[in-house]
Amino acid sequence: MFSFFKKKDVTPDEPLPKAPRLVQPKAAVPPGGQAVESVEAAEAQRELPVLDFTTIGPATISAAKIDVAESDMLSPAMEQAAVSFANDQIDDAISILAGDIVTAEGHHAFDTWLMLFDLYQMRNRRAEFDELALKFVVEFERSAPVWQSGGASSKPAAAPQAAKAGGPYFLFPHKVIADGIEGLLDQLEKHTQTGVAVRVDFGRIDQIESAAAAAIVARWVKFKKKKAKFQPTGGPAFAEKLKTRIEVMRRVEEEAPYWLLLMEIFQLLGLQEDFENTAVDYAITYEMSPPSWDATAKTKTVAEVAADDAKLRAEAPPPEPDEDAFKFEGAIISASDAVFAPLHEYANTHSEVRIDFSRVPRVDFVSAGMLMNTLVALTAQSKHVTLIGANELIVALFRIMGIAEVATIVRKK
Repeated sequence: MFSFFKKKDVTPDEPLPKAPRLVQPKAAVPPGGQAVESVEAAEAQRELPVLDFTTIGPATISAAKIDVAESDMLSPAMEQAAVSFANDQIDDAISILAGDIVTAEGHHAFDTWLMLFDLYQMRNRRAEFDELALKFVVEFERSAPVWQSGGASSKPAAAPQAAKAGGPYFLFPHKVIADGIEGLLDQLEKHTQTGVAVRVDFGRIDQIESAAAAAIVARWVKFKKKKAKFQPTGGPAFAEKLKTRIEVMRRVEEEAPYWLLLMEIFQLLGLQEDFENTAVDYAITYEMSPPSWDATAKTKTVAEVAADDAKLRAEAPPPEPDEDAFKFEGAIISASDAVFAPLHEYANTHSEVRIDFSRVPRVDFVSAGMLMNTLVALTAQSKHVTLIGANELIVALFRIMGIAEVATIVRKK
């Protein structure tokens, strides 16, 4: 039985103040990306959209793919903190961001929080990190970043096959597409046959096709009938990504699987109020009865879900290394042309140039400018450049420098 009820009023987000950019270099616009192959759904027999959630850069919208790009506008505090950090004034950057969070509201402050988390981690200030994490959960109603104990290893560790608790571990890939989704779900189903709870990690999903979402929903119905047990991780963040791609009264059939998958995620997490609110919106939009909440399921608060998610994420296997990428090692300070010469050599043999900054703690302002010149030269050669693994302070500096205008920046997970 489905009942309608009034949802809570939501105050619209206020726009960010228009702060001037510190640097606006004349950047070459990268050439258009390659066409994405369309995937036909079994029932719809037409192209379905792909969602891309984590990139920063020029947006490309087509019938087959939607690249979601963030605004390149940073708040004055974010710009000041990024420049202070680039100049190795880390404590100053912390003071700037900590003061700004007191007055910033809603999602407009999201990047500010992420930058401050990274700074506390760098300074090994665990108490402040944990306190900020509690406030983050209240402010954004999603799980906070997890403290990384012991720092990064000099060599990437091989991903274990099971969670620390002893149960199977299943990781959804970055791109979840229709081609191969059934085989992927078959692997997950084999894990459920062990009779113990399976750790299901949604945290790395960057893109998902509508047909793939529909396949997951259909398989989840089967899992529930078999009373399969799951321990979800990355669910709150994935739910937020799905929510950005649906809209009440926007009746687009290709978006229906995202609605249904979102409700399955809320059911899996135990968030009954979010489930029922989404069910109401789905019924209004598509004029049909939505799925019903499983009355036997245990309900949880947002804070409880965030705490469970943080605990499981802390036990998650480390990310697999991106082997096909040019890797910078160590801080990039007072760089010369010689620092970027190996990058040019790598780019000579790659049309898709991926640059890994996961082991770069800091980039100074001058070096960022030289990197910008290097990337402009590469895009002029019809190279598509993607930057991965950079910490939030480096990402902010790159946005100030206009690097997001010539390269795609994929934020670290």
